[in-house]
Amino acid sequence: MKSLLALALAFMLLSDVGVARAATGDTPEQFVEKTATEVLAVLGDKSLDHDKRIARLESMLDERSDFETITKLVLGANYRQFSETQRVEFQKLFREYLSVTYGKQIDQYVDERVLVTGGHPEARGDYTVQTKLVRKAGGDLVVDYRLRQKDGHWVLIDVIGEGISLIANLRSQFQEILTRGGPDRLLQVLREKNANGGGEPLPSRPS
Repeated sequence: MKSLLALALAFMLLSDVGVARAATGDTPEQFVEKTATEVLAVLGDKSLDHDKRIARLESMLDERSDFETITKLVLGANYRQFSETQRVEFQKLFREYLSVTYGKQIDQYVDERVLVTGGHPEARGDYTVQTKLVRKAGGDLVVDYRLRQKDGHWVLIDVIGEGISLIANLRSQFQEILTRGGPDRLLQVLREKNANGGGEPLPSRPS
């Protein structure tokens, strides 16, 4: 579970900054390295309190992110069940869920380094960048970032920690909720979770 929480936090942060438009000519490895450096600079800025760090990252998200691909991957085939209005609301609620649930972990991520250890092409022109999150307190975490090109730029589409895909994990949870209650139920669960400050990972069954 700790690895999943760390992975989810990484996803939140890298979905905030990681989909920023890369400079022309950047390799996927350079893209991830620059992104990670920028994220860790915000996390390590002692002049920022918790709320300001969150606000800074959310500001980056508003300016630079493209959450549409991530939304489609998380919902999978269920994406077609959502109306356009529901898709817009889901993106908003899902982003907020990641922020309120895993943002509370943010103050634990200081004085860390991200080392790019390799990379390789995937199907459909995607690319996986392999990294290691080196923690000062030990317990380093191996994290892979799956990238895709959109409009000539690299964007983040998944984070895989210790072989566990965050997208696949969340898709499984959403699938169980959608099977029992459809899009309306999933949106309701997200609204309730966000109103209660996030908390534990999403339930697999309606409460």
